[in-house]
Amino acid sequence: MPTDDLTMEVWGVDSDDFPSEAPFERQSQFLLRYAILAPSSHNSQPWEFTIDGPSIGIHAAEDRWLDVADQDKRELYVSLGCAIENLCIAAGQFDLGYEIDYHDDTTPVATLTLTRDTEPASERPPGLFDEITERYTNHQLFDDRPLSDGLYERLRDCVIEDDVTLHTVDDPDRKGSIAELQAKADRRQMDNPEYRRELAHWIGIGALGESWLKARIGQAVVTHLDLGDSEARKNSKLVTSAPVVGVLVIDSDDPTARVRTGQVFERLSLAATAAGVATHPMSQTLERPDMREELADILGEGGARPQHLFRLGYPVAEQGHTPRWPLAAFLDD
Repeated sequence: MPTDDLTMEVWGVDSDDFPSEAPFERQSQFLLRYAILAPSSHNSQPWEFTIDGPSIGIHAAEDRWLDVADQDKRELYVSLGCAIENLCIAAGQFDLGYEIDYHDDTTPVATLTLTRDTEPASERPPGLFDEITERYTNHQLFDDRPLSDGLYERLRDCVIEDDVTLHTVDDPDRKGSIAELQAKADRRQMDNPEYRRELAHWIGIGALGESWLKARIGQAVVTHLDLGDSEARKNSKLVTSAPVVGVLVIDSDDPTARVRTGQVFERLSLAATAAGVATHPMSQTLERPDMREELADILGEGGARPQHLFRLGYPVAEQGHTPRWPLAAFLDD
């Protein structure tokens, strides 16, 4: 994983450096510096990009796919959607229009083509761009104060896709039911040695932001010990103590639906960041097909397909940005 200095440099992209008079190729490279700041499962950063004139191809990096935890590639495509959303927001910030073509089960997963059309490309809420470099994932307990009614409304405004539904769960009984599912999923996942080895790999290379020593210790512990009970207790408490649990639901499981789910989640995360609220995806429940169906029943969405589950709340303690490889690592000539 990159050093702290390199991570700070990647996160420190300055909008004043945008090459406004340059060809599309150079502008695309600058916009992609914002795309790579998106969240991803285990901070695996599973994206690659190609640039051809005004067109940017967004590809899945199969070597960074979590093939044990994420066997159906749900998290892979959600992660790509987050990167695409940052790209869209950045293009709009610099008065560039764009068109997106989605490609199911092919590569690239999507193509974004820039235009000189300065008309707004969507009805996205204002004020999201500045939060791209501020957003981070917070894995700690949240303050128990409730979210404001105005923030609920702002979050709903972030869902501009007709086929994506946002559920915000704040009543204790349903949060308790979700916490029970989370605990059960943690125990089952941690009971799988292959799952533990995969998780240990990402911990060991420092993807989650730990120091070299703590990362190596964490890697050894996760590899050789079944931590299911302790993880279940910890994550169950994270769910029940959060003011809100959010779930994004869509009627399809195709790659485009998952990419679009990721776009919505990143939009929500940026809007939450602007309000001083942190987000924390929790994917274990959705990695178990039977529990995914149970979650849909808890939400009153029997037959629908929950795609992304996350906590929302005011952080008690801030966390730093997770490491990022520089853009050059993701450009495919």
